Amino acid sequence: MMESDIDRQSAREAAAWLTQLMSEEASDADRENWRRWYQAKPENERAWRHIAAFSSRFSLLNGAAAQRSLSQLPNPQRRRLLRSLAAIGVVGSVGIGSGALPWRPWLADYRTAVGEQQTVALADGAQLMLNTQTAVNVSLQQAALLEGEMMVNLPPESGALTVRLPQGEIVAQAARFSVRLWETYSDIAVYLGRVTILSPAHRNAVLNAGQGGRLSRQGIGDPYRVTQEPGWRQGMLLADNMRLDDFLMELGRYRQGVIRCRPEVAGLRLSGAFPLADPERVIAALPGALPVRVNMLSKYFITVS
Repeated sequence: MMESDIDRQSAREAAAWLTQLMSEEASDADRENWRRWYQAKPENERAWRHIAAFSSRFSLLNGAAAQRSLSQLPNPQRRRLLRSLAAIGVVGSVGIGSGALPWRPWLADYRTAVGEQQTVALADGAQLMLNTQTAVNVSLQQAALLEGEMMVNLPPESGALTVRLPQGEIVAQAARFSVRLWETYSDIAVYLGRVTILSPAHRNAVLNAGQGGRLSRQGIGDPYRVTQEPGWRQGMLLADNMRLDDFLMELGRYRQGVIRCRPEVAGLRLSGAFPLADPERVIAALPGALPVRVNMLSKYFITVS
């Protein structure tokens, strides 16, 4: 959808509604008034779908968290996003500071969209399996993970591979491991073989099969036990006594739109294996497992309370 297709008055109203509905003061009356506004005319629906699509990357975040996330986008990506947000009048609701990381996910060699997974086959037989919203640059015997999460499979006949991260590097050969980037650290888990972690701020470390570690700019933390590969490789979200807000944040990585979890139910726990191919169905089934209510204001905006 082009920005020029969005009615500016509807865009301003959509921005105001988004701010209201994401606030802790939003009431049932507010949601009903939003529903009437949304259904009043096609221009409103188009404006809402547009703003929800740009907001999807910041689901379950409050204003401060959204500001931190936006501030870490690379300059080209942030400028494009800001132009789009400015066109629909939402920049003012999230203060954007200056400064950017040197990583450039938007221009990566390989990139997956929301809900997409992709396998990248390297020339020597190694494989990079990218999860949703993941970006990676690949060069000779090196892969730089810029955003997201990936599984790395290095068969015995492949050469050594160095995986570059914002906090350091992983060097491995004849191994199978996963790595996920967070805001200030990376989680690494080894399922076959061993990997060496190179940290500029700390002594190097080795993780063996069945071990995981958290790498920050301060170094690698103590190893922890890893018992199984991540569920996303089988198309499942595996929950083991997981908090509801954490569960919804994970599920939100695989769908467009915003999921809000009210504080009064955020600490509820659930366990099980949930299909990632149909997040809406999983969300709709939550009241059957937990004492919660699901309000699907639209496909792009859901509140769990």
